Amino acid sequence: MLPKIFDIAEEQGLTFNPRTLCHKEVYCKCPFCKEDTRPGKEKKFYLSLNTEDQVFRCWFCGERGGVLHFEAKLTGVSYEEVKEKRFGKLRKPIHAAERLSPSQLARAGWKGSKKKNKTVFKKNRDQILKSWLEYEFTEMVGLYAEFLVISALQDAERKHERHACLKKRCEKTSIQHCYNRLMAEYQESTGAKWATEGKRLAEMAWKACQLQQDTDLKEIVVYVPFFHYMWKVEREQKKVVTARQNNRLCQSLN
Repeated sequence: MLPKIFDIAEEQGLTFNPRTLCHKEVYCKCPFCKEDTRPGKEKKFYLSLNTEDQVFRCWFCGERGGVLHFEAKLTGVSYEEVKEKRFGKLRKPIHAAERLSPSQLARAGWKGSKKKNKTVFKKNRDQILKSWLEYEFTEMVGLYAEFLVISALQDAERKHERHACLKKRCEKTSIQHCYNRLMAEYQESTGAKWATEGKRLAEMAWKACQLQQDTDLKEIVVYVPFFHYMWKVEREQKKVVTARQNNRLCQSLN
């Protein structure tokens, strides 16, 4: 049985709109975007909790999902850990694709696939997992490149501001512990492939600044998304070429 979303919110100390208590839809301050905690918004409550369907949605930042995803986001643990906490360990090992949260499936291009047709989902689990891992890898490459160039900024205020923005973007990727992984890699390199590729993009951004004689690195953060986009295009083109070569090889063998 699913836990009650109101109880989770109460345990985590969320601030409720007292007028909506005991209703089907309870409103509270959003702990994700915190937009309704800004000065002048004392009477605003953007996060909606549906106490019957056990789902949530912020009407400002768009963060949404079920109660297990809600608990995972609030506590900072993985969706799978919350699921295990609530329902215990499964005796049979399950496919890694089954562990993906609804938001992760959406990021991988398989939004709602698990609910629509479980048979089709089960049949495509390998491809679904592959899609998620590809999404995670390409996102981490771009984010790490941006992390590196931000860390190189001399203006402390600008650096702090850009890191805060990057951290918010990391939270929206559905990649577990995304920003912490970037920071850990920066502090002590593990040789992760996404870090190697990210470093290469960061170096390209630095060289672009040198060519433009941008000694203050004013445009360096702008260059990263451009080079990341070109990198993704090149990566997709290589996949197409490889697929064609494999098809030709298979045809020649037949």
